[in-house]
Amino acid sequence: ERVLPQPGQLSLPQSTEIVLEHIVERKRMDDLAFSICDGRFHEQKFRLKQCGVKYPVYLVEDYGSHTHLQLDARALEQAITNTQVIEKFFIKRTKDLRGSVEYLTLLTRSLQKCYVGKTLKAYPLDTVLLQNKCEKPSDPAVLSSTTFEEFNTASLKNKVLTTYEMFAMHLIPLAGVSAEKAHAILEVFPTVASLRHAYKQCLSEKERENLISDIRAGQGQRRVGPAISRLIYTLYWKS
Repeated sequence: ERVLPQPGQLSLPQSTEIVLEHIVERKRMDDLAFSICDGRFHEQKFRLKQCGVKYPVYLVEDYGSHTHLQLDARALEQAITNTQVIEKFFIKRTKDLRGSVEYLTLLTRSLQKCYVGKTLKAYPLDTVLLQNKCEKPSDPAVLSSTTFEEFNTASLKNKVLTTYEMFAMHLIPLAGVSAEKAHAILEVFPTVASLRHAYKQCLSEKERENLISDIRAGQGQRRVGPAISRLIYTLYWKS
C-alpha cells in the first residue's frame, strides 16, 4: 500500500506506472506463525492471488529457534509446503535478513534483464486476471499488467468490499478451504445470493450437501470435496 503525499511534501511527477509480473511477500518465521494463528496468512495469500500479479513469491526468513514460536515446527513446515504445492506460490527460504537482501538484489537484477527490450501494456485488473490464466502469452515480447494505481487500490486492506470479496473473506477462514479452493468456488458462485439461489434449485438435501463437492480447484484440478461442501451447506443454507 502506498500512502499519498501530504500537502507540502515532495512527490514524483505524474506518470503511468505499470506493475511487473512478480511480487514478493516476506515473512519472518515468527511473523508467519502469528499470521497463521490470527487468520492473516490465508487472507494475505488470497489478496496476492487477486492483485493481478502472475508470479507471487513467498520469502520465508528463519528467525532463531522455533521453540519460542506459537506453532510447532511441523505445523509451520506443513503450511509452507501447502503454499507451494497446493496454491502454486514460489517459496524461497533464507537463513537471515542478509540472505533475504541478497535474494531480493539478485531478483531485481534478473527482472531488469528480463524486461529489457519488451513492451509493457497496462490493462484493467479483470482483464489481467483472465490473461494470467492462459499458459502462454499471445506475444512473448508484449507483457500485460495493470497500473500501479489500480494494483494499489485492489490491495488496500481497509477498502469497501464488494459482495464477491466479502464472500471470499467468509470462505477463507473455513477449515480446509485454501485460497485456490476459495477462488474456484467463487468462479462458480461469486456471491452468497448466487449460492443460495443454486441451493433453492436443488431437489433434495443430499443434492444441496454435495453441490460444491465436484468443483475443481488449482492447476491439479483437485475436487473441493464433500466435507467442505457439507460445511458450506451447513453455514449458508441449513443454519
